[in-house]
Amino acid sequence: MAKYNKLAGQHVLVIGGSNGIGRGVVEGSLESGARVTLSGSSPQSAARAVAEVKAAYPSGSLIGLSCDLSKDTVEEDLDNLLNEAKKAQGQDIDHIVLTAADPLITMKPQEFTLEKIRKVAKLRFEVPILLGKVADKHLRKSPETSLTLSTGGIAEHPAPGWSVIAFTCAGLTGLTRNLALDLKPTRVNAVEPGFVDTGLWEASGFTAEQKAAEFAKWNAKLPTGRVGQVEDVVEAYLYLMKDRNATGEIVATRSGGNL
Repeated sequence: MAKYNKLAGQHVLVIGGSNGIGRGVVEGSLESGARVTLSGSSPQSAARAVAEVKAAYPSGSLIGLSCDLSKDTVEEDLDNLLNEAKKAQGQDIDHIVLTAADPLITMKPQEFTLEKIRKVAKLRFEVPILLGKVADKHLRKSPETSLTLSTGGIAEHPAPGWSVIAFTCAGLTGLTRNLALDLKPTRVNAVEPGFVDTGLWEASGFTAEQKAAEFAKWNAKLPTGRVGQVEDVVEAYLYLMKDRNATGEIVATRSGGNL
């Protein structure tokens, strides 16, 4: 039995595994010997990601499924996803990681509308809560199983225009800690990344020049001298899946941006 490589042979479901940090969690889990189910927002995105990852990890155990988290049927869709994942892999799910994200919407108070608020809240409020409900149904009751959410440092370090996003991030911290009690002994944790170099910047409307300028600004401020890289941030997710003593924890990986 592997004493420290606890993910070997485990079934890891990554919701939002097609790109960015989620793709990194998929790759890191495969390197750890896990059987991985990657969930993308569409069959096309999932299939493309699986093909790319398998090219790099040809011996890895990886399947792709899709789940559109934008629909009002999201609870039923998540339930179906978990059932499909168990059937496709032929074993129960041991760990669920939620990294799905959509473009960030920043706005001044005068720009607040219900439509914009609800758009922000879909993936950062509704989906994590309902995933907690669905996970409780599917994960076996054991500290060897876990649910890992994703939040953000903006809740602790305010910035103009980020009020709505900060509200959801602060809520995710509270949700994580309370779900750790509601789902016990299954463990529930969250990762709090800082600035990370992913495609979410481009998806949020940044041009290559704007992204480079923003990164140059932060590289000069951060103690590490650079914004986070996916392969480094992913280590926090892998740790939380493996440490059976960790629950209700928020693990920050933010280049020293809190200092």
